[in-house]
Amino acid sequence: MKDIFEKIKTNLGPIGEHAKESHGYFTFPKLEGDINPHMIFRNTKMLNWSLNNYLGLANHPEVREADIEGSRKFGLAAPMGARMMSGNSDYHEALENGLSQLVKKEDTILCNFGYQAIVSSIDAIVDRHDVIVYDAESHACIIDGVRLHMGKRYVFKHNDVEDCVKQLERATKLAEQTGGGILVITEGVFGMRGDQGKLKEIIELKKKFNFRLLVDDAHGIGTMGPNGGGTGEEQNCQDGIDIYFGTFAKSFALIGGFISSNKEIITFLRYNMRSQIFAKSLPLPLVYGLLKRLELINKHPEYRAKLWEVAKTLQKGLVEAGFDIGVTNTMVTPVYMRGSIPEATNMVIDLRENYGIFCSMVVYPVIPKGMIILRLIPTALHTLDDVKYTVESYSKIKDKLYGGEYAADKIKAGFSQAL
Repeated sequence: MKDIFEKIKTNLGPIGEHAKESHGYFTFPKLEGDINPHMIFRNTKMLNWSLNNYLGLANHPEVREADIEGSRKFGLAAPMGARMMSGNSDYHEALENGLSQLVKKEDTILCNFGYQAIVSSIDAIVDRHDVIVYDAESHACIIDGVRLHMGKRYVFKHNDVEDCVKQLERATKLAEQTGGGILVITEGVFGMRGDQGKLKEIIELKKKFNFRLLVDDAHGIGTMGPNGGGTGEEQNCQDGIDIYFGTFAKSFALIGGFISSNKEIITFLRYNMRSQIFAKSLPLPLVYGLLKRLELINKHPEYRAKLWEVAKTLQKGLVEAGFDIGVTNTMVTPVYMRGSIPEATNMVIDLRENYGIFCSMVVYPVIPKGMIILRLIPTALHTLDDVKYTVESYSKIKDKLYGGEYAADKIKAGFSQAL
């Protein structure tokens, strides 16, 4: 029998195997200073396109004051205990009521972490008799929730409604045999490609199939729809979403998440979501600060309008400059290029060290070999000058990439090959 840690010496995982070279630069980088489009990386000010601070609330003066006031008023410990036992408050309930109004649902449950909320809600809703049907490009939190499922699951090709129909047909046959039900899971906004989920088309399938729909709208809440109520509001189909999930880690610029549905479902989740029953309640200073953030989202649609102005200008500029931004129809802006992993790392080093731009690099194994994504996350705080400079800089590094200047034997001085 082996020591269970023995395998770690030879298998650190597809990303971990590069930790020695990449840590602190490509992975676990430290961005310092106030959260805004210009932050400090390794003692150098950079134009930052890597934070999901969509509406610019992270350092909004009213938000900062509310966070300080909440900490002063309650301390970081309150409330002491799980929500069910000793951790409830009027503030928690007020936030739930406000979120229910925003997303047009009867009731809401707050969750300590968004990732945890998705995993735990899936675990609570389905049993071994039920069948899950989910989008192939679902976020890792959905995948982990599905992996906990003791019953059968079927995956449909990303945003492919015809394939979803095929998987629903398979799921229906099996559910009829097991006596279970069907849960379909997809996203409102896919964080890598930036495309919206086919919510309206999937909901239309309810006329033919008997299923319930769970939508992870982490990127959509606050950014999509006339009132920021999410992708269901954007597509005018919120009523067809049975379970709606939103996070506080993006537009709300904090941490945690929430699930909204009808009162019956939320009551069930309150008493059956193990991650909430057996975990300490969301701290009161955070809840207090979230109430202020929700107020600002409701009162200031101009923040959302500015985000979209920046996003559309950025995407238009990139397309006109000959870049492939895929099928995005949201603010998430992936820029697709071709090249090896060494070329990608050299390009990002050049982008940071010589152009002062910090953005996220995505390479294999997250995407297929030979593909590079430099993903840009616009916010309401970016300026059109930021956009112009970025498009111009991207054009220069693209020419260098395809001109062979980032080849493996031309690694930038001062850096070891990262991946």
